[in-house]
Amino acid sequence: MRRLAMVLVLGLMWLSADVAEARKQQELSYRFDQIWNAALRLVKVDLRMPITDRDQDGGYVLFDYISSGKRYPGSIELIAPNDGSRRKTTVVVQVQGMPSYVEQMILDKLEKKLLNEVGAPLEPLKPPPGPPPPVDGGVEEPMPVN
Repeated sequence: MRRLAMVLVLGLMWLSADVAEARKQQELSYRFDQIWNAALRLVKVDLRMPITDRDQDGGYVLFDYISSGKRYPGSIELIAPNDGSRRKTTVVVQVQGMPSYVEQMILDKLEKKLLNEVGAPLEPLKPPPGPPPPVDGGVEEPMPVN
């Protein structure tokens, strides 16, 4: 029931026509769990914004962004690579009713927090080496005919 309500709220936020749809997304070279923990601490401790819902399995945090005494619904969504690799995790930030620079500010603070607390991002995985090039340049010599 709670998830259904959350899906409906997110859907209404997305379909809202009176507020310009603003969202920022960025790929970060950190593991999903590292970003999840840093995002929770960023919202709750650093920004001091109330968390209204969260689901690590679903990869989202809902919070109220408070500015000038008004509350604006916000969300951070984490999209992990689906193949289990160390590729970049996508982070999507939305704060309804606020300019896009607010979302970019949250992304920038999250990236800085990860750098300070976790360290340098993961090195991207190198693709597996392909087959070695042919020794003779790949040109076949015609066989002599007797």
